[in-house]
Amino acid sequence: MKRLAKGALVLMTMSSMVWLSACGSESKATTTGTAAELGTLDPANPTKVTFYSYSLAYPTMKAGMEQLIKEFNDTVGKEKGVVVEGVADSTMQQYKADISAGKEVDVVQHTFSTLDSSRLSLGFKAYDDIFPKDELDEHLKGISSNALELGKIDGKMYGLAFTFSTPIVFINGKLFEDAGLDPSKPPKTWDEIKADSLQIKSKTGKDGFGLAPNNGWVTEGLILSNGGQVLAKDRKSADFGSDASIAAISMWKDLYHNGGSAPGSDAELMEQFMAGNLGMYVSSTSLHSGMKKASEAGGWKLYGAALPQFGDTPSVPVNSGSVLAVRPSDPVKTAAVWEFVKFVTGDRGYTIITSQIGYLPLRTELADDPNGLKDFVEQNPLYRINLDQLTRIQPVAIWPGDNATEMAKVFTDAIVKSVMADDDVKSTLTAAQNEINGMMP
Repeated sequence: MKRLAKGALVLMTMSSMVWLSACGSESKATTTGTAAELGTLDPANPTKVTFYSYSLAYPTMKAGMEQLIKEFNDTVGKEKGVVVEGVADSTMQQYKADISAGKEVDVVQHTFSTLDSSRLSLGFKAYDDIFPKDELDEHLKGISSNALELGKIDGKMYGLAFTFSTPIVFINGKLFEDAGLDPSKPPKTWDEIKADSLQIKSKTGKDGFGLAPNNGWVTEGLILSNGGQVLAKDRKSADFGSDASIAAISMWKDLYHNGGSAPGSDAELMEQFMAGNLGMYVSSTSLHSGMKKASEAGGWKLYGAALPQFGDTPSVPVNSGSVLAVRPSDPVKTAAVWEFVKFVTGDRGYTIITSQIGYLPLRTELADDPNGLKDFVEQNPLYRINLDQLTRIQPVAIWPGDNATEMAKVFTDAIVKSVMADDDVKSTLTAAQNEINGMMP
């Protein structure tokens, strides 16, 4: 019995040592594989990557996104051993349901505002942790430095800016001219926007300007342009109840209630502008193609201007659009995802994204590249306005924690109420700020 007990003890000790050794080896392999090393791809046995994209669900973007995927599969994907399968996510929620169901969800065209919530609860990974640093640094060269900051949380990149736009004031040249204004000299300040808008309405009977109160991302730019903030820099509190923010929204309220800004949702204002019945409309660069076609069909010329400023201080636009958020399950899948990310955010990828879908090329040098977008930009000069704005763009708010969706809604609802209703702007914004701070993690 003693001999058996002693033997059993030795066996148990050896087993424990082997188990601990195995755990140590597994931990090291996992850490190395996810932090710096990529698995080996096999062209004879391609690795499938699922790409959830809301652009695939939009008629105006679908063809361009399908071309992006097809070109990857036919070139780099075929050579390396990667096949990308696109999943149209019209609600921008399907990826959540499929992750919960245990399906492979590798890459998501993800909006900015709820990125923090997704990384906390859905397993999205930081680029810095899973892709080799030297390859990542090399690939990011040439992308606008401001754009690279947009998907960062706590100093790590949880999303690489992908389909991306800044706000632009679309201008109906005919209504400007009919009102005695020069569309080639568009308004630069909010005071000029109000004056020109009222003049258009007085001379033509048409509304002069439109910005939907529920357009949260343009609203953020308006607040920043007047020296305010939406979130504190440490992202631990909301900060849009300041005097500067209140003054910015109060200006908009005055514009709205004194006939300088047409009522309506984003969709309604867009239709009004495309029908030739609105002098100026603030929205995303991505609508450029549709606006241009509408102007040509209506027999009027499309002009544009940057986001208006307060006084002599240049405006501070924020971005709309998406990032590529990734959650590969193993080193081989990580290698496959990396090949796809490099292609769609490389020179060819951004050439397709801009020319076929309408978003900005974050590799700005393509605008002057004869093999890139030089001809396209020369034919569509309004893109220069937005490219210039990239030099002073600030990130749209990434609301912290699991309550991101609720926080964004409280903010937007407060802006809508402040602008459209008779409620006091200061008390409305302060109450919303306090409500959001109560949700902070």
